[in-house]
Amino acid sequence: MRKHHYALGAALLVGLALPWTLAAGADLNAPIDMQAVQLQPQEQNGVRYLQGGIGQDEANALRKTPGYDLHVELSTGPEGKFQSGASVDIQNAQGQPVLSIQDAGPLLYVQLPPGKYKITGTAQGETVQQDVTVDGKSPATVNLNWR
Repeated sequence: MRKHHYALGAALLVGLALPWTLAAGADLNAPIDMQAVQLQPQEQNGVRYLQGGIGQDEANALRKTPGYDLHVELSTGPEGKFQSGASVDIQNAQGQPVLSIQDAGPLLYVQLPPGKYKITGTAQGETVQQDVTVDGKSPATVNLNWR
């Protein structure tokens, strides 16, 4: 009887985690249901950005959107499950704030001029950061992962 409960619990956990894992490794050629997409370009301090990626359709639509030089992916755990609800701060090489987003993710795409930036994310009381160089030729990708 006990083994049955463990198996049921494991199946339930896999079932709950599967949509997040699938969204992270999405098939970009899959058709997109645009009614499920809620992406709206936004601007702060003259910096344009898109954020979202909740659900497979929205994640795929965002990944196919051109014109954003920095792609920030927010994830948690060794499996890289999508993390939303984080705060993300971007500073330039001089340490000046460029963009500050609350309740971001799990994907954040930003239009930035070429240069060096520090990306800091905070979720569930933990902070992670990564330095990145935007070259203006191809998008730079940063994966902020809370393990």
